[in-house]
Amino acid sequence: MARKDEAERLLRQGLSHSEIARRMGISVGSVIQYLRTQVGEGSLRLSDLYFSFPPDKREILQAHRQKGGYPDDRYLRTNGLSRDELELFESLRNQRVFSGDMYEYISVAEIATHNLVRTILEREFGADESGWWRQGIPSNIRAKCATRREEDEEPCDCAYAYTTLIDLSAVILKNWQAFSGVLPEEYATNRRQLESDFIRLNRIRNSIMHPVKERKWSEGDFEFVRRICNLFQNNCASDTKLGSGSN
Repeated sequence: MARKDEAERLLRQGLSHSEIARRMGISVGSVIQYLRTQVGEGSLRLSDLYFSFPPDKREILQAHRQKGGYPDDRYLRTNGLSRDELELFESLRNQRVFSGDMYEYISVAEIATHNLVRTILEREFGADESGWWRQGIPSNIRAKCATRREEDEEPCDCAYAYTTLIDLSAVILKNWQAFSGVLPEEYATNRRQLESDFIRLNRIRNSIMHPVKERKWSEGDFEFVRRICNLFQNNCASDTKLGSGSN
């Protein structure tokens, strides 16, 4: 395994930059350079580097930044940080870093959720239009999709492509018995949490997809979207495998 790949693997395991450096027998600066290389090659996102700082470390660095000064090396060492990590953190404190990655996370989450919902409906009602589409999708949502498709100057072949996150939430709730066994664990027994999270995800999505409206979103919103993306992307992948061998 290449050294840069090893650095990424350890980062994904939750190790700090200094822990990775000790494990690999190199400097923290070298670890950060390896991780930046992985970003350049598309294996990591810049936001992955930002959130590799634990919340308490981010709070320390942000607090010092808000005071208008930079911590000295003694202060950094006392808090388990290095000058290289401070410089990395400062370079990532840019809204454009988060906007680009947020767009990607939302896109992946939306596609994964669409795929998961269709997979489960087809398994439950059949792959023909008379099955999953007419029996699994409420009539009011089918009608809205038809209208959206008609208004699209370059329409998609399938009306299902016009379902929104709120539509998908309604479909899941309508077919709860079919979905409860395949949803991420935190939703399987909590319908209200799923509905609430989809409303929040849709609100954040709209703020990202319509930047001219200048709607605000927070670091907490970013962490939320990142978590939802991972939950549904992983569930979609595992359930697609399950569905392919069930018939």
